[in-house]
Amino acid sequence: MNNNTISITVKFFATLRQYGPIKEVLSIPENGEIKVLFDKYDIPKDERRAIILVNGRPHKDLKTVLKDGDIISIFPPIGGG
Repeated sequence: MNNNTISITVKFFATLRQYGPIKEVLSIPENGEIKVLFDKYDIPKDERRAIILVNGRPHKDLKTVLKDGDIISIFPPIGGG
Protein backbone atom coordinates (compact mmCIF):
# COMPACT_ATOMS: atom_id res chain seq x y z
CA MET A 1 0.00 0.00 0.00
CA ASN A 2 1.33 3.43 -0.86
CA ASN A 3 0.95 6.71 1.01
CA ASN A 4 -2.08 7.74 -1.01
CA THR A 5 -4.38 4.83 -0.17
CA ILE A 6 -6.04 3.33 2.88
CA SER A 7 -7.26 -0.18 3.56
CA ILE A 8 -10.90 -0.75 4.52
CA THR A 9 -13.19 -3.74 4.86
CA VAL A 10 -16.63 -3.66 3.25
CA LYS A 11 -19.44 -6.11 3.99
CA PHE A 12 -22.72 -6.45 2.13
CA PHE A 13 -25.82 -7.95 3.72
CA ALA A 14 -29.12 -9.45 2.52
CA THR A 15 -30.28 -8.29 -0.92
CA LEU A 16 -27.28 -5.98 -1.39
CA ARG A 17 -25.01 -9.02 -1.75
CA GLN A 18 -26.04 -9.10 -5.40
CA TYR A 19 -23.83 -6.02 -5.93
CA GLY A 20 -20.76 -6.94 -3.91
CA PRO A 21 -19.05 -9.66 -1.92
CA ILE A 22 -20.09 -10.74 1.55
CA LYS A 23 -16.75 -9.32 2.75
CA GLU A 24 -13.84 -7.70 0.92
CA VAL A 25 -10.73 -5.77 1.95
CA LEU A 26 -10.12 -2.85 -0.40
CA SER A 27 -7.56 -0.15 -0.96
CA ILE A 28 -9.20 3.19 -1.68
CA PRO A 29 -7.77 6.69 -2.05
CA GLU A 30 -7.06 8.65 1.12
CA ASN A 31 -10.03 10.87 1.98
CA GLY A 32 -12.31 8.48 0.08
CA GLU A 33 -15.96 8.80 0.99
CA ILE A 34 -18.60 6.11 1.49
CA LYS A 35 -19.99 7.13 -1.92
CA VAL A 36 -16.85 5.57 -3.52
CA LEU A 37 -18.13 2.13 -2.48
CA PHE A 38 -21.58 2.68 -4.00
CA ASP A 39 -19.93 3.78 -7.25
CA LYS A 40 -17.38 0.94 -7.29
CA TYR A 41 -20.05 -1.72 -6.92
CA ASP A 42 -22.58 0.01 -9.22
CA ILE A 43 -25.27 0.09 -6.55
CA PRO A 44 -28.37 1.69 -8.11
CA LYS A 45 -29.58 5.05 -6.87
CA ASP A 46 -32.75 3.56 -5.37
CA GLU A 47 -30.62 1.27 -3.18
CA ARG A 48 -28.45 4.11 -1.88
CA ARG A 49 -30.78 4.71 1.04
CA ALA A 50 -29.07 1.71 2.56
CA ILE A 51 -28.30 1.43 6.24
CA ILE A 52 -24.56 2.05 6.57
CA LEU A 53 -22.49 1.24 9.62
CA VAL A 54 -18.88 2.39 9.94
CA ASN A 55 -17.17 0.50 12.75
CA GLY A 56 -20.60 -0.39 14.12
CA ARG A 57 -21.94 3.17 14.15
CA PRO A 58 -24.67 4.38 11.78
CA HIS A 59 -23.77 6.89 9.05
CA LYS A 60 -26.34 8.39 6.70
CA ASP A 61 -24.08 10.76 4.76
CA LEU A 62 -22.44 9.19 1.70
CA LYS A 63 -19.82 11.96 1.98
CA THR A 64 -18.49 10.55 5.27
CA VAL A 65 -14.70 10.26 4.83
CA LEU A 66 -13.33 6.80 5.56
CA LYS A 67 -10.18 6.11 7.56
CA ASP A 68 -7.59 3.35 7.37
CA GLY A 69 -8.88 0.18 8.99
CA ASP A 70 -12.58 1.15 8.90
CA ILE A 71 -15.14 -1.64 8.59
CA ILE A 72 -18.17 -0.64 6.55
CA SER A 73 -21.32 -2.75 6.76
CA ILE A 74 -24.07 -2.05 4.23
CA PHE A 75 -27.63 -3.28 4.75
CA PRO A 76 -30.67 -2.74 2.51
CA PRO A 77 -33.16 -0.11 3.61
CA ILE A 78 -35.81 -1.41 5.97
CA GLY A 79 -39.19 -1.53 4.30
CA GLY A 80 -42.52 -1.76 5.93
CA GLY A 81 -46.09 -1.07 5.45
